[in-house]
Amino acid sequence: MAELELSGVSKVYGAFNALRDVSLQIADGEFAVFVGPSGCGKSTLLRLIAGLDPVSGGRIAIGGNDMTARQAGQRPVAMVFQNYALYPHMSVFENIAFPLQMERRTKDDIKREVSRAAEIVQLSTRLQDRPAKLSGGQRQRVAIARAIVRKPGIFLMDEPLSNLDAALRMEMRAELTQLHRRLGSTMVYVTHDQLEAMTMADRIVVLNGGRVEQVGAPMELYHNPANLFVAGFIGSPPMNFAAARVDAVEGHAARLTVEGLGSFAVSYDGKEVSAGDAVTIGIRPEAMLPGAGEAGHLSFRMTPETVERLGLHTIVHAPVGAKTFTALFNGDPRMARGSALDVSVPLAQLHLFDRNGAGRSIRDIQ
Repeated sequence: MAELELSGVSKVYGAFNALRDVSLQIADGEFAVFVGPSGCGKSTLLRLIAGLDPVSGGRIAIGGNDMTARQAGQRPVAMVFQNYALYPHMSVFENIAFPLQMERRTKDDIKREVSRAAEIVQLSTRLQDRPAKLSGGQRQRVAIARAIVRKPGIFLMDEPLSNLDAALRMEMRAELTQLHRRLGSTMVYVTHDQLEAMTMADRIVVLNGGRVEQVGAPMELYHNPANLFVAGFIGSPPMNFAAARVDAVEGHAARLTVEGLGSFAVSYDGKEVSAGDAVTIGIRPEAMLPGAGEAGHLSFRMTPETVERLGLHTIVHAPVGAKTFTALFNGDPRMARGSALDVSVPLAQLHLFDRNGAGRSIRDIQ
């Protein structure tokens, strides 16, 4: 079993708190993705799990065994780095075989394990080549194969696709997902790209400022972000936000006034909302529909400043009150820069956040 448990893990560099009281459980065989902006602590957390850096506080356990004080070589993990970390003077075979040679495995064992790993990553015909003859994607496959031969309990991957071009990243995302299904191993993957997180993860761990903001399945985070940070980070294009005032509360409905959108009533989930409160509404760009809406919709007019036609989608940027909203429409609807456009949003898809502290969500989206 290779479940991972972090209990109150922290990391301090001088006066800087890189990680603060991180507690997390990752199940055996799960594909977990750490995501967040640069400097949020995701790569630092991966290095602590790998044993490359010591923790400042807390406990790390793998398979129920305390690994907190163990060195990297004593932990059942294998790490794949962003820069591949291949030996340029060695062949593909020799690069993959290196950790087995360090274990003093027999030549027959090494040949068998390298052949198996090369077949998994589709490099069987390139074993005698050196890294300089390989493409970026093939080099990353060599690094992954080198991890596979160790048969680790947990694969740790630190932004392994960031050096690849867009088309190759898409191809490698699919390959890594298939590799996870084939091996059935626990994988912990670090990325700053929320698209990678959404398409690959069983669960996403969103980090910000050294803290865990939310943990959940990709669509759980998309539909019901815990707070303003997660709402703005998950989703592309990002969610639109606007300040609102609560004019009145009746039962589980609040009447709001929003600059540029007017006054309207929206249900909420029974959390504390009172007349006079300042709140924030959130609207996903893809929730905005062209044309005036029916009952149960918030309708308004906006004048596009920018229209981006992508074929499958059209993206519009337009001022709404003091904010600039982004709308994502399907296909190639008739609209032009400078021409007024009627837009509607189903009220059921309107997000609502308080404006105290972390901006927690006060309305779930079904």
